[in-house]
Amino acid sequence: MKRMNLRDVPDDVYATLTEAAQANRQSLSAFVVDRLTEVAQVARLDEYVASYRPPHGSGLTLDDATAAVREIREAS
Repeated sequence: MKRMNLRDVPDDVYATLTEAAQANRQSLSAFVVDRLTEVAQVARLDEYVASYRPPHGSGLTLDDATAAVREIREAS
């Protein structure tokens, strides 16, 4: 595990994060680490999508998969 210090966090951002952490019954640090973990997963998603190859013979394309994900997101 690594330590991280944040500087120059705007007051309104700090207040929002603090309120959200309290609402989730987490410390501010735990809440921010959870959000940063989510961001890191999404940041790596581009690499995964770029390297994804549909199963041979499936007839699927990357565009098909992308359209399916968008459809599900828009429905929820």
